[in-house]
Amino acid sequence: MYNNILIVDSEPNLTMGLSFLLRHAGWNVSIASSYAEAMTEAGRQTPSLALIDAKLPDRSGYDLCQSLLGLPGMQALPILMLTTHGLEVEREKALSLGAVDFIVKPFSPADVLARVQELLKEAA
Repeated sequence: MYNNILIVDSEPNLTMGLSFLLRHAGWNVSIASSYAEAMTEAGRQTPSLALIDAKLPDRSGYDLCQSLLGLPGMQALPILMLTTHGLEVEREKALSLGAVDFIVKPFSPADVLARVQELLKEAA
């Protein structure tokens, strides 16, 4: 069974790059560019892990983090928050809302791949 990864970010170049990287590593990938699209995608195919930008066009990524973790069967969903702010308060906010990690943009694709592999191994 493939792990399903949900990428939620409004930057097409970022989502295309991450999607390519993760698909090449053998995972199924769904992409959403907003809170609303992400909720639809999560209902369509339950993710094994989510990468969520903190800043989305319709609602915050923090709201999405809470909403996804509130869905039946997703209480233990590993969520990596992506942000352009490296502030400690942002990290604390992400972790307090249930995210398992916080990655600051720009980031190394290899670092993201390693973190995703680690989290999915832990969740297995």
